[in-house]
Amino acid sequence: MPSDTVHAFIISLQDQNLLLPQSAVLEVVTQQVLREVVSAPSWLRGVFDWQQSQLPIVSLDTMLGVPFERQTRVNRFVIMHGLERLPGLEYYALQVRGIPHPVKLTASDIQPLPLREGDPPAVAARVRASGVLCVIPAFERIEQMLQEELKVL
Repeated sequence: MPSDTVHAFIISLQDQNLLLPQSAVLEVVTQQVLREVVSAPSWLRGVFDWQQSQLPIVSLDTMLGVPFERQTRVNRFVIMHGLERLPGLEYYALQVRGIPHPVKLTASDIQPLPLREGDPPAVAARVRASGVLCVIPAFERIEQMLQEELKVL
């Protein structure tokens, strides 16, 4: 296999698709018992128990401006490695709608697209990956926001 191949997942959100590197994803879980976090911002959906830890849940849909009423009620979560290695944030979960679809991408499979006016800081890039329009999250910014919120809770 060529070394310039990237293994990734394309995952449906409510109105968009997410492109995640497979190396950042630990597992996908469904229908967890969520505990709300009082006074948390709307994008911090709560926490759930996972392998003797409490994982914070980030809603990218909320960060991308999708109203809560329009978001799917099915709870599916992608367990992520904390890529920035921030203290106390080894793992967290992204709330998603779809089932991750594995893809192998080469440079020719990825077409950069311009960011949209009003894209939040949680969006690092927009691309067309294997013909699918996708958002690449700004993991550094998301994890910093998450760490800041967890400090005050």
